[in-house]
Amino acid sequence: MLFRSGGPLIKAESGSELFLRSVLLLSVVALVGVAFWYQIGANLREVNSRGAVWDEANVLSRDQREALRDFAAELKETYGIKLRLQIRKSPVVLPDLDNKTLFIGINPETRQVLIEFPTLLRKALGDEYMYRLQNEHFGPYFEKDQWQQGLAEALTQLWLDMGG
Repeated sequence: MLFRSGGPLIKAESGSELFLRSVLLLSVVALVGVAFWYQIGANLREVNSRGAVWDEANVLSRDQREALRDFAAELKETYGIKLRLQIRKSPVVLPDLDNKTLFIGINPETRQVLIEFPTLLRKALGDEYMYRLQNEHFGPYFEKDQWQQGLAEALTQLWLDMGG
């Protein structure tokens, strides 16, 4: 509304100045709207990926947790697959999962790794792929006490093998 009961909301000397000021005002409103939309989207992405990483053993750095959450959000956006990663102090137990959840459970102390693929991913990559990832991939990394690097490389290779 450019006018109010006491006079114009936008004051100008000429019609072209009024037009320019009106366009600038609308541009500012549109810019604020876009910034708000972007911020809400970023917050929603963070909330959706926050539950993806559970570090009970408290062995991941903040940067590692954030990178894993970013990976989980990208996996969800690109392929519709939810990631549930658990770093445990106690034995890893397979939770109830839906058919769109990739579960990775790791106990660094006992070197236990448990991986469960969603149904379609298992069909696409095969049971042998999941077996190798769970039973062979992490061994050398545990030996060098670099299992976090092994996890990062496993997720990167999985992304590439999925076609990413």
